[in-house]
This record gives sequence, structure tokens and C-alpha cells, in this order.
Amino acid sequence: MKKLLLSGFLAIATIAGLSAQKAGYDPVKAPYGKGEDSVKCLRNLSLMQTSAKAEDYKGALEPWRTAYEECPASSKNIYIYGPRIFKSFHASETDPAKKKEYLDKVMEIYDNRLKNKYFSDDVKGTILALKTYDYMELAGDKADSKLIYQWLGEAISDMKSGMNPPDAYSYYMVSSLTQFLTDQSKKNQYITDYFTITGYVDEAIRNANAANDKANADYLALVKDGIVKGFVNSGAGDCKTLTEYYADKVEPNKDNKEFLNEVINALGYVGCSESDLYFTASEYMYKLEPSAGAAIGLANKALRDKDYDTAIKYYHDGARMETDKNKASDYMLQLAGIFSNQRNFARSRQAAYDALEFNPNNGAAYILIGQLYASSAQNIFPETEKRGLVFCAAVDKMQRAKSVDPSVTSEANRYINQYSGYFMDTETAFMMGIKAGESVFIPGWIGESTTVRLK
Repeated sequence: MKKLLLSGFLAIATIAGLSAQKAGYDPVKAPYGKGEDSVKCLRNLSLMQTSAKAEDYKGALEPWRTAYEECPASSKNIYIYGPRIFKSFHASETDPAKKKEYLDKVMEIYDNRLKNKYFSDDVKGTILALKTYDYMELAGDKADSKLIYQWLGEAISDMKSGMNPPDAYSYYMVSSLTQFLTDQSKKNQYITDYFTITGYVDEAIRNANAANDKANADYLALVKDGIVKGFVNSGAGDCKTLTEYYADKVEPNKDNKEFLNEVINALGYVGCSESDLYFTASEYMYKLEPSAGAAIGLANKALRDKDYDTAIKYYHDGARMETDKNKASDYMLQLAGIFSNQRNFARSRQAAYDALEFNPNNGAAYILIGQLYASSAQNIFPETEKRGLVFCAAVDKMQRAKSVDPSVTSEANRYINQYSGYFMDTETAFMMGIKAGESVFIPGWIGESTTVRLK
């Protein structure tokens, strides 16, 4: 116990002395000092590192203090192990005043590392992020969100899409959201932060994919997903708010591709893709640079205006220009749904097959085709008794759906159970000369064969 108290006293005494480096010390030409000073510096660095690596932070304190004060430019480890030493004291301390002193010391070490710039490979943004993380850990629920916002804002401004560690994006947006929830006048600030940060994250994901760094790309995608969910649930990101936010900004920026993309993506995120502003931004964007997003925006406008031929054209254009094959497949499936609602079964099926060209594992496309078959069962054969054969073809598609896409298994099985109830019964099949297991051709717009199933 006495040893612990002595160690705590020594730590607090250390806090009082701020880098009182010796007169004549040259951090550039002689970072270790000269003569006996350099020997002393190297000895203390060795003792500090040995103790710190063994997590003997009490033993590391005195040699760390000497190195920190007398040869601060000699080793980056001074600034790496320093915070660890005082964080360990903070963790075992119960006196709030002393804990505050340990926190202040950790912050001072980071500030000196940033201020002195002894180490050319140091990155300001990374050090600021690490400083912020330690502050949040040590301050706990007393952490000031304004400080977190300020420090991480500086860090991200320094590194932009190259922010490391990347979860700084998340913490920054949490601090921005916290300020908005506390003070509603911060709404525009939060919205601006949201689009700035998601822009950086999107660029970081593209860079990671270009470098074949899948693990980093996947992690960044999770970071973005959390930021997007926070925004959508914040109340700041509803359709009305974003429309008002961008209303007077689109026209002056009609030649700004980056800005127009932001508007299109923002309104799309919150389900506001049928607003006049969304369509206006899409039209300007399409004139500047035809893109998948702008094409789909124009397709939605055409649908709203019941201009179906134009909508079809833009859906095809959007799918063709989309680099993400899954998204392209979904675009064509949306088009298939439009045709289905119009009861244009043949064109709906073709659009669904187009969706499968982009993504052969899109089970939803096969489910839609099966639904189309079932919806037209009454009108395929002259003999209504044969409609059960059409349901056999519908079940074929449901079976195919779950074989290519396990995520739709439950839905496919539900339809299989439902449609199986419409199969021909054995007696009717016998009377019509139809046998279970044989292949039959389904005429009309379906025009394909299926295997007879009976109930």
C-alpha cells in the first residue's frame, strides 16, 4: 500500500514538471543529447521501454519522466508509452482531483507531440484521433462533446478520405449528432457534417476496393451504415427537412456534379426520390454526366408523369451505367414490378430476366416470374381444368428462386405451399390423359415446359 501511495505521489509530482529540457538541447542535431547526457537518455529509454512492455508502469514512470524532460525528441516511444503510464494510474485512482491531473497529463503529452513535430512520420490527424480516444476513455460520461467534435473535426480535415483510424468518422458524427440533439439550431451543421463525412467514407471505400483491401472496405461500409442509420433516425434527415435545406442551393449549383450527386443521394437515402427537387437535380446531373443514379431519378419522374416509355428507357440506361451489378439488377426488377402492376406479364418477365443477367442470384426475380405465371393461370388454357399445370410452372420458379438465393427460401416455400393447392387432382388428370412426372408445354405468353405435379 505504501508502495502504491509513493508511486501515486511520484506520478503527481511528475505532472508538475513540464518538459524542462536542459539548456543547449538540440532536438534536431542531437536528439539524444551529447556526451553523458546521451548515455543517460539511452539508458532511460531502455529502462522505460522494458518496464512499459511488461506493463510495469510504476517502474516505467521515472525513466519516462527523465527522457520526456531531458531528451523529448529522442524516441517516439516516449509519446506512445507516456499516455499508457498515466492511464494506468488513472484506472487505479479513486480521488477525482488526481484522476483529473492524470487526464490532463495524457492530454499534455499528446499536445507536445503535436506541437514539437519531432517525428516526420507522425500524422496530425491520427495523433489527434488517438488523443480524442484517450480523452473519451478517461473523461467517461463527463467528456465534452464539443471538444470531441473540435479535435476529430481537425483530424478529419487533415486526412479527409485517408482518416486513420477510420472509426474517427463515427465518433465525429456522434459528437455532431449530440450537439444537434442538445441544440436544434445545430441542425444545418449536422446535415453538412453528414454529407461531408459520408463523402469521405465513400471515397475511402472506393480507394480500398481499388487496392483490393476487402477487409478495410468492408469495415468502412459498416462505419458508413452506422452513420446513415444515425442520420435517418435523428429527425434531421426527413424528406421535408432535406428538401428545405437544398431548395435554394440546387439552381446555383446546377453545373456542380459533386453537389448534384450529393443532393440525389441524400434525398434517395430518406425515401424522397419522388420530389420535384430530386427530379430537378437528376435532370441537371444527367445533362452534365449521364449516370445510373440520375437515370433512375429521371425514370421515377417519368413514372410519376405516367410517361412509361420514357421511364423504361431511363431504367435501362440506369442499369447499363450502374457499376454495382446488384444495384443494376434491382433497377431492372423495379421495372419488372411496374410492368406487373400494369398486368403486362410478358414485359414484366423480360425485365425480370434482364435483372438476372446482372445478378443471376437475384431470387426475387424468380419469385416475381412465378407470381406472374400464377396470376395468369386462368387465361392460359381453354380448359380451365388445366390451370393447375400453370401452377406447376410457377412452382418451378419458386424452386429456382431458393436454389440461387437462400435468403428468399421462406418466401419461396410459402408460395410453393400455396400454389401446390391448385395442382390438378389425380382423377381430373386421368380423365384428361395427363400423368404425374411427364413434361407438358404451357402455351400462350408463358411458352415453356414444366413437369406435371398432382395433388
